[in-house]
Amino acid sequence: MAQRNDPVIDEIFREVDLDSKARIARHAAEEHTPQGISRKAAEGERSRLARTTHNGKAPVHSDPNAKRKPRLLGEDSIEALREFADDEPRLGGYFPDSKVFGLSIFLGAKSTVWRFRQQGRNKGKRSSVFKTLGNWPAMTTDEARKEALIYSGAVAAGTAAPGKRQAMPFRAAFESYLAHLKAQAEAKGKPPRWWANASKLSEAHIMPQWDGWTLAEMSQNPRAVKTWHAKLSKTVPTTADHCARLIRACYREEARLDRTLNPAASPTSGIRLGKIKVSKAVLDFPDFSAWRKAWDKIENPVHKGYHLAALLTGCRPTELAMIRESDIDLDARRMIIRNAKAGNDISLPITGEIAFALAMAINAPPQTITMKGLRGMKSGEVRVIERKKLHHEIATPDLVFPGVRQAGHRSGLPVSGNALRHTFRSIAVSLEISEMLISFLMGHSLQGVSARYTNELMIANSQALREAQEKISRRIFELLGLTLGGHHDAPLVPDTPTRVEASRKKRKAAAPARIA
Repeated sequence: MAQRNDPVIDEIFREVDLDSKARIARHAAEEHTPQGISRKAAEGERSRLARTTHNGKAPVHSDPNAKRKPRLLGEDSIEALREFADDEPRLGGYFPDSKVFGLSIFLGAKSTVWRFRQQGRNKGKRSSVFKTLGNWPAMTTDEARKEALIYSGAVAAGTAAPGKRQAMPFRAAFESYLAHLKAQAEAKGKPPRWWANASKLSEAHIMPQWDGWTLAEMSQNPRAVKTWHAKLSKTVPTTADHCARLIRACYREEARLDRTLNPAASPTSGIRLGKIKVSKAVLDFPDFSAWRKAWDKIENPVHKGYHLAALLTGCRPTELAMIRESDIDLDARRMIIRNAKAGNDISLPITGEIAFALAMAINAPPQTITMKGLRGMKSGEVRVIERKKLHHEIATPDLVFPGVRQAGHRSGLPVSGNALRHTFRSIAVSLEISEMLISFLMGHSLQGVSARYTNELMIANSQALREAQEKISRRIFELLGLTLGGHHDAPLVPDTPTRVEASRKKRKAAAPARIA
């Protein structure tokens, strides 16, 4: 190399060398500061990422969810991909198959899953389908391709189960079914009691378990539904069966609108529901005295009249509880059961004994509330106040027997409810009353006879119906040891203004005559 003899050039090189040495010394001093340490680490990371491969190009670190070019998948290639993903998690993700469109294998951190994904348009609206087919290597490549083709055909035919985003959530379907129950009761003119019971069962037992599920998922997992039912049956078996019936009814109702739901694939298909046992309890003749003693202990005159009227008329408990004051005709001495089980109105003759039972409820004093032991009250102090608000179960203000929904369970009677209806029939049979008259009095429809001819038969036999009703009423009072006197001799009929008269005065209408 030639010597540098030019003094100007030598001076320039000397300045450059001094500047380089100063810069090197400055960098060496900064390496020990926090900023220098972090900068050195960043440079090392960039150097590692920029390291070239055998072909001189930097490696491409793809996103696991990024689209990859389809490849012909096989057992060997999947095993190689699985090994690469174990060594470097960034090499995992979706790998589409080139043989079946939409089929991919997903390499996760712990599992390898076959999945089918496909996008399309349905009547101009973009939609997508997604389904997990199974795990590799339990499901081989050939099996995954067959399942993908089957599901793809179902999607094309419109019979495939919708994805989780498009599927009907169970909560939405059940709320729709509850609205159906309420509308059904209102259309029949009856209080929505089953809707109220179903709502309580939903809040207590159904939604805590199945909220967040779809109907399709529940249909595909009947074992999970069966396990839940079995666990619930250990504590409340009857409630568990009611909940299962509600789920089954909800699924059937929704299957009428959603063709992807198979009505035969009910979520409760694995449950063996217990048979509903119809009570055949009857008040035997020797037990009437015990029933009378328990009946005398009932303090509420409305409940007392309700149970006695149920025994005297043989009405169904719910139908008797919904009788209104406007359904009682004092002049014709008849009462009408509106919208009975058979779908028609039942006209029953009122005997003196039945009028006595109705009077106990209609002429009952206003309901009161006994208060004692509350905060601010003196020791031993008792306050009796009038109930300002009607009972929460009352749907209409002019019911003859308000608030008797749970009266049978809390009455203390040995026999109540529908068993009194069976007792009415047994007494009628013992008095040798004809089967046709018994059917008319109990609201049964005659088989093979239309409703028009049934009404004509009832009108033609109206006198016979009244005589049969009077005969049954006298026999029941005789068995109970009751005697029917005049109005002022009848027990539990107060002389104070009745709740009916008070409500009529508020409406500025004339008060009706009392039932005697």
